[in-house]
Amino acid sequence: MHENPAPNTPLADLRSAFATEIAALASKHKNAGQARTVTNTGHTVLFTGMWGDRVGAIDITAPDGFSVRRADGWKIGKTEDVAAFLWDVMEQDRTRAAERERLAGLKSVSITSADAAGHAPGRTTSRYHLTPEQLAQVLALAERLAAANAAR
Repeated sequence: MHENPAPNTPLADLRSAFATEIAALASKHKNAGQARTVTNTGHTVLFTGMWGDRVGAIDITAPDGFSVRRADGWKIGKTEDVAAFLWDVMEQDRTRAAERERLAGLKSVSITSADAAGHAPGRTTSRYHLTPEQLAQVLALAERLAAANAAR
């Protein structure tokens, strides 16, 4: 799971600047009902339900197309915290997308350890992501081991 960036790092600085800018935009458009703007980082921000000191919802779309939405309402003074949270959500989405891309074409297999007689005390199961060639090699090895055990 993605965690907040370490303090005093470029990513933490970006997150903080992003959240501060979003909060300033919310204050600037207070009582506008609805406001759409683009941040310095190129994120498109849509505030809706802005009445008094409340924000009803926020939609943020990053330049790379990732978007997030929060629509449960909050006080304008909490917008910086909301924006920081939404930054983290977008980073989690990017991380998951990169992992899915990395695993594309790989086969996910679970392998449970066993002794020579086929017993699996404690049953330790591990998950692996293998190329089709690696999977074929593992299956061939398993078949050879099964044949060797059957010949005993």
